[in-house]
Amino acid sequence: MKTAILFLTITCMLLGACGGETAADSSDEALNARAKVAEANLILIRDAVLAYHKKNKLPPESITDLEGYGAAESDLNINDDYSELGYAFYNLDFDETGKMTRGWFIATPIARTGALKVRLNGVSGNFDYVPQGEEFGPAPDDEGWGNEAANTPADNS
Repeated sequence: MKTAILFLTITCMLLGACGGETAADSSDEALNARAKVAEANLILIRDAVLAYHKKNKLPPESITDLEGYGAAESDLNINDDYSELGYAFYNLDFDETGKMTRGWFIATPIARTGALKVRLNGVSGNFDYVPQGEEFGPAPDDEGWGNEAANTPADNS
C-alpha cells in the first residue's frame, strides 16, 4: 500500500513538473499564431509609411493617410482578434536620405479576445508582445530611443 501511494505521488509530481510547462508553451504558441495576422498588417503599414514618405517627403500623420499606399483599412486582413481599426504608429523619424531611423507600429486587439498586443520596431523589423491590458516597456531592440519622441535625444544613461 505504501509503495502504491509513493508511486502515485511520484507520478503526480512528474506530471505536474513536465505537463505544466507544455501547457504554457502551447498557450504561448497559440497566442503567437493568432498574432500572425497583426504582424502581417504591421509590415504592410510600415511599408506604406515608407512609400508615403518617399513620395511626400513627410511622415504620415495617421493610418488614413496611407490610403493608396497599400495599407488602407480595406487592405488590412481582419479576424476575430484584430480589426482594421486597431493599428497605429508613432515616433517616426527619417534621415536626410529618406531611410527610416525610428518608428514603432502597434496592433491592439479587440477588447476581451485575449489576443496579444503586437509591436513592430520599424527599423529592425523585430516584434515584441504584451498581453491585453498591459503596456509595452522598453523593447529588446529599441536602438536606445525607447519611447521618447522622435525629436528628443535618446537618454543613453
